Amino acid sequence: MRALRSDLIGVPIEPEVIARALDRHDDYRVLRRIRRMDRRPTRIDRSNSLVGVAIDVETTGLDHSRHEVIELAIQRFRLDAQYRIVETGRPRTWLEQPSEPIPPGITRVTGLTDADVAGRAIADGEAGCMILTADFVVSHNAAFDRPFLEKRLPMAAGRPWACTLADVEWRELGYEGRTLSALLSRMGWFYDAHRAEVDVTALLHLLSHPLDEFGGTVAGRMIGNANKPTWIVDAQDAPFSAREVLKERGYRWDAARRVWSAQVADDLARDEADWASLMLYGGRRKPEMRRVTWIERYAAGS
Repeated sequence: MRALRSDLIGVPIEPEVIARALDRHDDYRVLRRIRRMDRRPTRIDRSNSLVGVAIDVETTGLDHSRHEVIELAIQRFRLDAQYRIVETGRPRTWLEQPSEPIPPGITRVTGLTDADVAGRAIADGEAGCMILTADFVVSHNAAFDRPFLEKRLPMAAGRPWACTLADVEWRELGYEGRTLSALLSRMGWFYDAHRAEVDVTALLHLLSHPLDEFGGTVAGRMIGNANKPTWIVDAQDAPFSAREVLKERGYRWDAARRVWSAQVADDLARDEADWASLMLYGGRRKPEMRRVTWIERYAAGS
């Protein structure tokens, strides 16, 4: 082992200086830890802004009809006319004791134990008010989060919902992975996942990310898609032999309703109905269809 030279004087260097130097090198990519987003009120035209509420839940399992919420995190924010986050509220997080012990697998993922949640409960009134007074709710997997939230807080049901996972065309924007951690990694961030409060902070950073090549922000792209009506196409009684064709066309098996289902844009609904009628039913019937907006989308049974 070589001895350290005594004539070298250690000079402290700021980590950010090193990070910027590495960032300029083709062989390195720097990831920065996300920090809590704290943006104070500014003078903007509030009549031309939107208030959103970012949420995340940790649960005892994947089935909202059987499992329970054990952690809820909420943070309000304001978007200006360009869909930039210009103001954030105080983050709120609640733990809640479920009716049964937390499964070991959930503890391994979240770190939450029965002792952590013993005697704890969500403040229904405060959480419900934060949601009811916002223009929309957003999470990274609304199809999972919304049913759990509205089961636990039925007073907050029926609000418009948006989803950063499903309401942004990530593949078209050049992103391969769609998990929250994968997306933020591509954007130069990292965080310790699987706790609701940290995931909400990560979600706010994702929403505020500028899409330089395409213009606007992730939040703007998401809202532009979320508030467009779509159609749910249910291929009731589709023949078993058509399952591979349905998968290739974007249909997914809904185990709860036992039906192959797809969501299509408003202007494609008629063509999809004609395709399903011809290819699945030989022209004898049409699929069941219903129009949904961001008020109904992602709700249980939608």
